Amino acid sequence: MHWGRSETEIIIGHQNGSVRLYNTLTNNFVQSLSNLDGDGGVCGLGVLDNSVLVARNSGVINIWSKNNVESFKLNLPDDSTLDCMAQNFNNYNVIATGGERNDLKLWDIETKSSIFKAKSMGHDELNLPIPTSVRGICFFNNENNLVSCATKEGHVLLYDGRVQRRPIVKFLEVKASYSAIACTYRDRQIVAGTTRGYIQLLDLRASKRCLRTYKSFTGGVTSLVCDISSPVVISTSLDRFVRIHDLDTKNLLYKKYMKQSLTQIVIKPIFKEEPKEEEKDSKFNNENVDAEFEEMFDQMETITEKSVKKRKKITESQVKHTKLKRISN
Repeated sequence: MHWGRSETEIIIGHQNGSVRLYNTLTNNFVQSLSNLDGDGGVCGLGVLDNSVLVARNSGVINIWSKNNVESFKLNLPDDSTLDCMAQNFNNYNVIATGGERNDLKLWDIETKSSIFKAKSMGHDELNLPIPTSVRGICFFNNENNLVSCATKEGHVLLYDGRVQRRPIVKFLEVKASYSAIACTYRDRQIVAGTTRGYIQLLDLRASKRCLRTYKSFTGGVTSLVCDISSPVVISTSLDRFVRIHDLDTKNLLYKKYMKQSLTQIVIKPIFKEEPKEEEKDSKFNNENVDAEFEEMFDQMETITEKSVKKRKKITESQVKHTKLKRISN
């Protein structure tokens, strides 16, 4: 699933290769995308202007629009497949791909060419090549050149295209293989879900260590998504539960059983609109003026009706007395 070209549109890809558009206002499917090239299921979706990006397991990227459908092939080896595709939200013209025995690659949609190819992991102690089967890819906020991926072999890799083709940070989980990955709102911190039913919060800076582990799953994690402004991670798993964890306290904030088999989850953050600078200045000025008036009124003497009446009586008697003095004189 992926958010569409408008706030009310969701793009949904299926295992049989079909892609449909869902409208959140009418709560039904409004259109099916046709004339898509390639074979196999849909493994990635994206949006570029008014076009929809569709990646299929056979290694074909489709660029669908109302008037035309363009596509280009990734030229994968015979024993490789395309299992995931992610779009760089810092630069929508760039996508990342990976899969079974298919290392991470970055592609430019406009030129339909590769701009980065990751090198292999090298060889192990027995001088055998270390396989790389990418299961998830994520880009970091405000980091155009950093991309991270999780593999079936239990690696979380961080790449920087400006430095080298091999990963600059490597983290290995020996106990299980990874199935999903998502970036948190903090710099160079990601959450990775495993097939054994737990989530790890990883710091991919110089420490490259596991900060926390979130459990309570009874099946492998299928999808992860993080809020970009708060410490919250939302997950789905094979046990058909939707869970929301607090990244800082590890508390389970929400848990809901769904009848369907859950494979993907998407969220849309809601931001509060901040007032404009002119409104802020006017509000600030009004507050200053109000404060000055309040201070002035606090210093003034309070006048009641009794005091006014007494003053009036005193003035009248004084006037009569002065008149009598003048007549007597």
